[in-house]
Amino acid sequence: MTCCLDDVVLPPAALGSLSGRRQDRIAEYVQSAVMAVEPVGRAVERRREARHPYPYPIHLTPLASDSTANVNETFVVIGKHLALHGVDFYSPHPLAHRRVIASLDCGREGWIGLVAELAWCRFSRHGWYINGGRFIGVVPSPLADLENHPRVA
Repeated sequence: MTCCLDDVVLPPAALGSLSGRRQDRIAEYVQSAVMAVEPVGRAVERRREARHPYPYPIHLTPLASDSTANVNETFVVIGKHLALHGVDFYSPHPLAHRRVIASLDCGREGWIGLVAELAWCRFSRHGWYINGGRFIGVVPSPLADLENHPRVA
């Protein structure tokens, strides 16, 4: 197998010894990609608390108007940030639910359940929806007793 760089075909072993010019070009492209998602002129941070990157699966179980969990409707989204008072995450479609139980895998401690009130949804330029909300309660996770939801590694 070979790799093509600047129309020059190199064997894989030669990739470790790229010239300084090629390394500079790679760094320039990587920096361009990072700047596209993390622009320098960011808005002033208005949040009161720190957000932690959380790029892990989050299981969401919709809550009915009477606060019963619709366990059979549980679905998975991908986390973006986690904070003491809330969460934001990516989903492939807009969500119709205003309240959900967010189940997080805490390893040996098992699943935890946090009731989240979803407050906003934005379409991203990459085709995903970014959703967010605040935590309003702690409940047993509906996943704690389900065998058909394997633990997240």
